[in-house]
Amino acid sequence: MIFSPFERMVAARYLRARRREGFISIIAWFSLLGIALGVATLIIVMSVMNGFRAELLGRILGLNGHVGVYATAGGMSDFDALAARIREIPGVVRVTPTIDGQVMVTADAGTASGAM
Repeated sequence: MIFSPFERMVAARYLRARRREGFISIIAWFSLLGIALGVATLIIVMSVMNGFRAELLGRILGLNGHVGVYATAGGMSDFDALAARIREIPGVVRVTPTIDGQVMVTADAGTASGAM
Protein backbone atom coordinates (compact mmCIF):
# COMPACT_ATOMS: atom_id res chain seq x y z
CA MET A 1 0.00 0.00 0.00
CA ILE A 2 1.03 3.55 -0.59
CA PHE A 3 -0.18 4.97 2.74
CA SER A 4 0.03 3.40 6.17
CA PRO A 5 -2.99 3.30 8.49
CA PHE A 6 -1.47 6.08 10.61
CA GLU A 7 -1.13 8.36 7.59
CA ARG A 8 -4.72 7.68 6.60
CA MET A 9 -5.91 8.47 10.12
CA VAL A 10 -4.06 11.80 10.19
CA ALA A 11 -5.38 12.76 6.74
CA ALA A 12 -8.95 11.84 7.66
CA ARG A 13 -8.71 13.76 10.93
CA TYR A 14 -7.81 17.02 9.22
CA LEU A 15 -9.95 16.66 6.10
CA ARG A 16 -13.21 15.56 7.78
CA ALA A 17 -15.36 18.21 9.36
CA ARG A 18 -16.61 18.05 12.88
CA ARG A 19 -19.87 19.70 13.76
CA ARG A 20 -18.38 22.92 15.09
CA GLU A 21 -15.36 23.10 12.77
CA GLY A 22 -16.98 22.82 9.34
CA PHE A 23 -15.27 25.94 8.00
CA ILE A 24 -11.80 24.62 8.87
CA SER A 25 -12.49 21.52 6.79
CA ILE A 26 -13.40 23.69 3.80
CA ILE A 27 -10.14 25.59 4.17
CA ALA A 28 -8.23 22.30 4.36
CA TRP A 29 -9.87 21.04 1.15
CA PHE A 30 -9.13 24.31 -0.66
CA SER A 31 -5.51 24.08 0.48
CA LEU A 32 -5.25 20.50 -0.71
CA LEU A 33 -6.76 21.37 -4.09
CA GLY A 34 -4.49 24.41 -4.44
CA ILE A 35 -1.36 22.38 -3.76
CA ALA A 36 -2.49 19.63 -6.15
CA LEU A 37 -3.23 22.19 -8.86
CA GLY A 38 0.14 23.87 -8.34
CA VAL A 39 2.04 20.60 -8.58
CA ALA A 40 0.11 19.57 -11.70
CA THR A 41 0.85 22.94 -13.31
CA LEU A 42 4.53 22.63 -12.48
CA ILE A 43 4.72 19.16 -14.01
CA ILE A 44 2.95 20.30 -17.19
CA VAL A 45 5.12 23.40 -17.61
CA MET A 46 8.33 21.43 -17.10
CA SER A 47 7.23 18.86 -19.68
CA VAL A 48 6.41 21.55 -22.22
CA MET A 49 9.70 23.35 -21.61
CA ASN A 50 11.71 20.14 -22.05
CA GLY A 51 9.98 19.55 -25.38
CA PHE A 52 10.57 23.17 -26.36
CA ARG A 53 14.25 22.85 -25.46
CA ALA A 54 14.67 19.79 -27.66
CA GLU A 55 12.90 21.51 -30.56
CA LEU A 56 14.96 24.68 -30.12
CA LEU A 57 18.26 22.78 -30.06
CA GLY A 58 17.24 20.87 -33.17
CA ARG A 59 16.43 24.07 -35.02
CA ILE A 60 19.59 25.87 -33.92
CA LEU A 61 21.83 22.97 -34.86
CA GLY A 62 19.95 22.60 -38.13
CA LEU A 63 20.56 26.26 -38.96
CA ASN A 64 24.13 26.60 -37.73
CA GLY A 65 26.75 24.04 -38.55
CA HIS A 66 28.44 21.87 -36.00
CA VAL A 67 31.92 23.02 -37.06
CA GLY A 68 33.09 26.38 -38.35
CA VAL A 69 36.32 26.95 -40.28
CA TYR A 70 37.63 30.51 -40.16
CA ALA A 71 40.62 32.25 -41.72
CA THR A 72 43.15 33.63 -39.25
CA ALA A 73 43.76 36.87 -41.17
CA GLY A 74 41.90 38.44 -44.05
CA GLY A 75 39.59 36.12 -45.95
CA MET A 76 39.70 32.72 -47.57
CA SER A 77 40.94 33.08 -51.11
CA ASP A 78 40.34 29.52 -52.34
CA PHE A 79 37.20 28.25 -50.69
CA ASP A 80 36.43 25.60 -53.31
CA ALA A 81 39.66 23.67 -52.70
CA LEU A 82 39.18 23.85 -48.94
CA ALA A 83 35.55 22.73 -49.25
CA ALA A 84 36.62 19.76 -51.37
CA ARG A 85 39.14 18.72 -48.70
CA ILE A 86 36.52 19.04 -45.96
CA ARG A 87 33.97 16.98 -47.95
CA GLU A 88 36.47 14.09 -48.07
CA ILE A 89 36.37 13.76 -44.28
CA PRO A 90 34.16 10.77 -43.32
CA GLY A 91 30.83 11.81 -41.82
CA VAL A 92 30.71 15.27 -43.40
CA VAL A 93 27.29 15.75 -44.95
CA ARG A 94 27.40 19.30 -46.26
CA VAL A 95 29.86 22.16 -46.64
CA THR A 96 28.39 25.65 -46.98
CA PRO A 97 30.20 28.98 -47.22
CA THR A 98 28.96 31.85 -45.08
CA ILE A 99 30.00 35.45 -44.64
CA ASP A 100 30.22 36.66 -41.07
CA GLY A 101 30.39 40.36 -40.31
CA GLN A 102 28.70 43.41 -38.88
CA VAL A 103 26.34 45.69 -40.79
CA MET A 104 24.36 48.88 -40.18
CA VAL A 105 21.02 49.31 -41.94
CA THR A 106 19.42 52.75 -42.31
CA ALA A 107 15.85 53.30 -43.50
CA ASP A 108 14.30 56.35 -45.21
CA ALA A 109 12.70 57.40 -41.92
CA GLY A 110 16.15 57.87 -40.41
CA THR A 111 16.06 54.81 -38.18
CA ALA A 112 19.17 52.69 -37.98
CA SER A 113 19.62 49.12 -36.81
CA GLY A 114 22.69 47.03 -36.33
CA ALA A 115 23.07 43.33 -36.97
CA MET A 116 25.78 40.75 -36.74
